[in-house]
Amino acid sequence: QNNPQVSRTLATCPFNARHRVPRGHLRSHVTSCPDRLLLDVPPDTEDTPRGHPREPPRAWQPPPCREDWDAELSELEEPPPFILNVTNGDLPVPCHRYDP
Repeated sequence: QNNPQVSRTLATCPFNARHRVPRGHLRSHVTSCPDRLLLDVPPDTEDTPRGHPREPPRAWQPPPCREDWDAELSELEEPPPFILNVTNGDLPVPCHRYDP
């Protein structure tokens, strides 16, 4: 950012964005980049003996569900029916009330 003219001549390493090298040296940097080693080593190489194929990963199984929504629903009380303009079970009062 401080020197945009030099920045235009630099390339960014695909393994570490902090590595900025001249465009002509990018290929040699990629072959010797220390962050590339993390991608080259296959996982669990120490546990697998040579000549034996690795066992394919098993399908993931979710843990058993402890919730029973049907049982919870039966424990709930029946809600009162919805009536427009009625609160707490009060009956609505007519708007055109006649007082003699």
